[in-house]
Amino acid sequence: MKNKILILSIISLIFISSCWDKVEIEQRTFVSDLGVDLNEKGGMNRYIITYQYPNINAIGKNATEENKSFVISTPCSSIFQAAREFSTREAFPFYYKHVKVLILGQKLLDEENLIREVIDELNRDTKINKKLQILAAEGMAKDILDANVTRKQTVDGVIYTTVKDNKSSSRFTAQTLTGLISDFDYSRVTLIPRITMKENRYVISGGCIMKDYKHLAWVDEKENRAISLLNNKIKNETIDVVYKGDLISYTVTNAKSSKKVKIDEGIKADFSIKIEGYLQGYIIAENKTAFDNQVLKEMEEAIKRDIKRETERTIKKLQETYRADIIGIGEHLSKFEPKEWKKIKDNWDEIFPDVEINIMLDVKIRRTGLIK
Repeated sequence: MKNKILILSIISLIFISSCWDKVEIEQRTFVSDLGVDLNEKGGMNRYIITYQYPNINAIGKNATEENKSFVISTPCSSIFQAAREFSTREAFPFYYKHVKVLILGQKLLDEENLIREVIDELNRDTKINKKLQILAAEGMAKDILDANVTRKQTVDGVIYTTVKDNKSSSRFTAQTLTGLISDFDYSRVTLIPRITMKENRYVISGGCIMKDYKHLAWVDEKENRAISLLNNKIKNETIDVVYKGDLISYTVTNAKSSKKVKIDEGIKADFSIKIEGYLQGYIIAENKTAFDNQVLKEMEEAIKRDIKRETERTIKKLQETYRADIIGIGEHLSKFEPKEWKKIKDNWDEIFPDVEINIMLDVKIRRTGLIK
């Protein structure tokens, strides 16, 4: 009898159980983008926190509203303290598991301690996706998120959609929260994409070099491309080069870079770079037909000279002006020469400018087009 009662009790639990803490999707506010700026008025509220979140009623085929997203800002002492401030004017609680973009304002980037606090707060929180994309604003993050950007809205958000994967260009280098922290641990320096506003539209190009959690320098598109090439991160790129007075466009389809670092009387780093691609556009003439092997070799040399000049100019800046080893020489030594690295790592800022860096570049044109 007791067994029957026990079985009936267990079965009854199946029918009377319910999701007592269930919250309907339309009663949640899913933050997609975060912006953090320096509050120059000071005090406890050191930041200006900006949230961007999608308007659920404007998504899908049966959308009832036109406004695709909402943006709200408030002075606050921390990112998550802002949610408590917003709770007085927003009906539903905020959820952070879908945050995909963090934009750091330009003036905040100069404040090492505040940047450390922001990164630490996000890294410690279990609700935050550690693969969220980080960008540096040339200006205020609030202005970028609050701008009336005219383009199709996606579920992931327009900024994240532009940054993720980044297979179409090497004009900027995507950076995640995990990657940023890892870079600082290894070499104390990292590169994150730069985002600016032009004619009421955002533009992501170039990057921001950060050293010890502080802004060090801006790099332009070409410098970013050179750094990506040295770090073996070129996926697809089009390079314009002048050949005999005319412009030729060379599309990179495959690029591989490797480095060898030797320690003898000094430190020597050799970068071996192999690039393959095809001619995207060129002017055909009697002395410039791409079906002539000699002309192809001359074009390859012209492309090689241009890339090498751009790369060496960038390296010179990194060594002499910025003293920022963002091309992984110190990281390479820490992995393959740990005993030697332990001796020099504390003085790496003084040693890096004197490292002898050599570029060995091989460029091949594999296809010339279909028109003869």
